[in-house]
Amino acid sequence: MVIREKDALKIVGENPRGGKGTIYNYRYLDKDEINTPLKGFYVNELLPGSEICYHEHIDDEEFYYILSGKGIVNDNGKEREIGPGDLIYTPFKEGHGLKNTGDEPIKFAAFIVEG
Repeated sequence: MVIREKDALKIVGENPRGGKGTIYNYRYLDKDEINTPLKGFYVNELLPGSEICYHEHIDDEEFYYILSGKGIVNDNGKEREIGPGDLIYTPFKEGHGLKNTGDEPIKFAAFIVEG
């Protein structure tokens, strides 16, 4: 199966997870289309000045793979700079948030896995 970007469902989100600004979410696959513990595969673009508010993953874990852009991740209470090629892993019962501190969108692939 090949899913092209133009065929992914594009959703515009405001103030993601109670944060601020705008995120574009391209939903390539959702839970009901997958036969594994993977809840979904998405590519996101967090616009400059935008922020995904810190949140915990109670019943799943999440991976962000940074494709482009730069920012600061709140990794379970610790802030760290991130950029292209970085992987952010948030285990079951831990939390994270993401701020775009650059001049271009942070583009990242997101995988959510049942805990």
